Amino acid sequence: MATITPTLTLTSNAAGAATLPGPLSVALSLSATDLLTVDTVEGQIFTIGTGANTTIVDGSALSAAFTPGTNGCFIYLKNTMTSGTETICIGIGADGLAPAVDDATDDLTRANTASARTFALKAGEFAFFPFDYCGDIVAQATAASQTLEYFRFDRG
Repeated sequence: MATITPTLTLTSNAAGAATLPGPLSVALSLSATDLLTVDTVEGQIFTIGTGANTTIVDGSALSAAFTPGTNGCFIYLKNTMTSGTETICIGIGADGLAPAVDDATDDLTRANTASARTFALKAGEFAFFPFDYCGDIVAQATAASQTLEYFRFDRG
């Protein structure tokens, strides 16, 4: 088995700082690190458009066992666009995810509380999270030809 060591560090100045003021009344310094055992690794760059949702992970195609904390993986997603105001919208839901219909489409980019959108990544933003293969991960962009970097690290 192989290992990866994800590390998350959050820092900010106090809100009263003259340079780069933060969101809190005090300075923040938070760090978390973990050693994760993994085996299979898959990586890909997806070009995400404004049309039909792009399937990033089809959970049922990767596993038939869904034991919590045993089967599954760790997902890394990054909007690799370096500038602009466009976003890549991510939906995580049941196997065969068909996002809620809005204006007769499966559009994750709609401003609607019935949307299947879970989160959105602006240019340069990223997410790293565990995924138990219970369902699918899909993406759609607010402009054509946005790029999404993807890595899947299977639990070892």
